[in-house]
Amino acid sequence: ITWGRRGGHRSFCAADLQKVASEALERVASASRLGGPAAITACREFLEAHTALRGCGPGVQTEWWAGRALVEEETQLEALSRALPRGGRVAPKLLDTFTPAEPEAAEAALQRLVAALGAGEGLAEALELRAAVRSAAREIGPHASAGFALDRLDRKMQNVLSLWFDPGFLQVQRIGEDSAAEVREAAAAVAHAVSPDYAVQLIEGSVDPHHRCFALRHAQMDPHSPPLLVAHASLANTLPSSLAEVVLPGRTAEAPQAACLWALGAPPSIGRDGSLHGLGLGQVLRREVCRQLRTELPTVASGGGSENIVGALVPLRGFAAWLHACRAWERPGIDEAAAGALQRAVQGGGRGLRREVQFADEDGDNVTFRLVQAEGTSGQILETISGEGPPRRILKLVVAEQGRALRFLVEPGPEALQVNVAEEAVARGDPVHVGHLAEAAGLLPASMRDVVLRLAYDFIIQRRGNGCHAAERATHFHLSGGAALHALHWRGDESAAALSDSLGIMASFVYRGPDAESEAAQAYAAEGLDAATFTA
Repeated sequence: ITWGRRGGHRSFCAADLQKVASEALERVASASRLGGPAAITACREFLEAHTALRGCGPGVQTEWWAGRALVEEETQLEALSRALPRGGRVAPKLLDTFTPAEPEAAEAALQRLVAALGAGEGLAEALELRAAVRSAAREIGPHASAGFALDRLDRKMQNVLSLWFDPGFLQVQRIGEDSAAEVREAAAAVAHAVSPDYAVQLIEGSVDPHHRCFALRHAQMDPHSPPLLVAHASLANTLPSSLAEVVLPGRTAEAPQAACLWALGAPPSIGRDGSLHGLGLGQVLRREVCRQLRTELPTVASGGGSENIVGALVPLRGFAAWLHACRAWERPGIDEAAAGALQRAVQGGGRGLRREVQFADEDGDNVTFRLVQAEGTSGQILETISGEGPPRRILKLVVAEQGRALRFLVEPGPEALQVNVAEEAVARGDPVHVGHLAEAAGLLPASMRDVVLRLAYDFIIQRRGNGCHAAERATHFHLSGGAALHALHWRGDESAAALSDSLGIMASFVYRGPDAESEAAQAYAAEGLDAATFTA
């Protein structure tokens, strides 16, 4: 292993480099006594050593952080034991509330980095260190002693970072065509996680005029660097019920009546391994975005007061995995046909499903239907090939006329097509098998709508371990911000990834103004789902 350091290169084994990194960390922790250029040099040398650890191979950096966390925890235990009365015992939770006279090296180094390098560079490096700690904790697991120590270290890092990311230091800015390329690329990366097509529009500068994009950044960070968080929203005639309505251009009147937030997240370069977790930045951005969107909307009368229609549309991530884990198709009240369709949808068809069906239609032309892996995702898509034509993705499919006709919508287009099935193929059950392939691709029949939406409601009202708040992350986020659940939407997102992950189900939330949001947020914080508001 060769590590570049000022004055040349030296060769190290992993153990030597871990020792170098530990010594460099200790120098950073005491950098307040060094001051000036010496503190900056100490910080940079540690960052170089820490980066070199990551390049040593799998597990080297994780092993180093685990060792550091255990050493620092042991030191804190000794200090806490000395502070207790004779015969007193140290309860595990005391470590979370114990504040030593001097912070341990990792916590102190986090503080020194920002002080020595400035908020612009120091905060970015501090987030990288926290990401490394969280990655190490995830690799080791929560049940090992090192995992517990790393979790405690992560919480201490969160406390330090929360001081620097106080809302008073943060700014929300609009992202437009004149924004720096790095900023627009970060915005496109956040959009890509929800709508790859819109991300392309953003990069090309062909965004619909009713779209809005916002960035959250620290006031002292470089304005040309990627922001901490990005939010995407659109102005619309009404609150949308699908991603297509909110993202596709040319669907909004000149005087929009509503606004919808449809993507909020950290760019990959910033939010790696949850480095922003627990800092409350999402709510800071969400509140300011709602405020700015309201200024662009007309006031709508509502009882004795007034409100602006501002909402959010979110996917139910992990819904299909939850259905699989609880074997939802075995629940009482779901008939055999619906149960089979649901099982195929959440299991991707299973091993026993033939993935291709080929037959001749009434005119003698060969028609093929096949289930294939979607490019770039874990989902599957159903394709059809007619004659010598190219494969085309099927968006919707209906088995009609007792299996004698297949009606489907394909892209590009979309274009509506029908295949009249020959009697021989009907007798073999080919049309029924095509229907099963469609279900395996997440293309459930409309008759399943009520069944799936009831299950989706059960999914979002699951409670966390505290028995109080919503376990589903997006639901918890929006209820914590004072929103009301507005609706669940069938086939809200028809992308292959969404059909695989959530059967395409999306949820919408409504924000009813600062006063109502504050009241609802306080009630949810105190009473959880029992106090949550659900609107029609």
